[in-house]
Amino acid sequence: MRKFSALPFLLLSLQILAQSKENKHFAIGFFAGLETQSLGLEPLGGQRPEDLAALAGRTKKGVSAGVFAQKPLRRWLHFQPELSFSYIENQVIFLPDGPKTYRFFDAELPLHFIVSDWRRSEFPLRGCVIFGGRMGWNFSKNPSSLLKVSQERFALDLGLGAEIKIKRWRLQPAFVYSHGLNDLHFLDDAKYDDVVGKMVRDKLSLRILVWKLKK
Repeated sequence: MRKFSALPFLLLSLQILAQSKENKHFAIGFFAGLETQSLGLEPLGGQRPEDLAALAGRTKKGVSAGVFAQKPLRRWLHFQPELSFSYIENQVIFLPDGPKTYRFFDAELPLHFIVSDWRRSEFPLRGCVIFGGRMGWNFSKNPSSLLKVSQERFALDLGLGAEIKIKRWRLQPAFVYSHGLNDLHFLDDAKYDDVVGKMVRDKLSLRILVWKLKK
């Protein structure tokens, strides 16, 4: 049933994209990027075992790629649903058991709004602000008797970009910070359930978007 939690995201995308019958305003493109991800672990106090501890490892780097559609809502506002795939790894250091690598092969549905200065639409370069949210599903199950991690992820996104105009082509390098909202700690009688409270995934991506305007 958890997989159906993406349904509201899909319905919102379809509703906004269907508001106008002017298909010539749609733009389709693709993107690729580099990502860094950090795991946030909240240690439990109180009655936790004193001989056990769990620490987040270093921030890791990964890659991402995907496709997107862009639709103008106003001269200064665009709606941009995306489908992205990313791969990244992180370690959790369990004491005294040692490090455990968790793999994240995600399919994500980001829903972004792009705000830019329409008065500079003919300029070769203009900045933009990106905001929205996303839902993702990790296809790597990461079985572990130490600590189990949930496969779904919800996040809020905020970013800055620069749109570069090359005739009818558009390039947009952008930084996007994705702040994890849901607790990834899946209680499953694991050894470190009484040590770790909340776990979240925060990501920072540098990506390049490419698309071509229709005539």
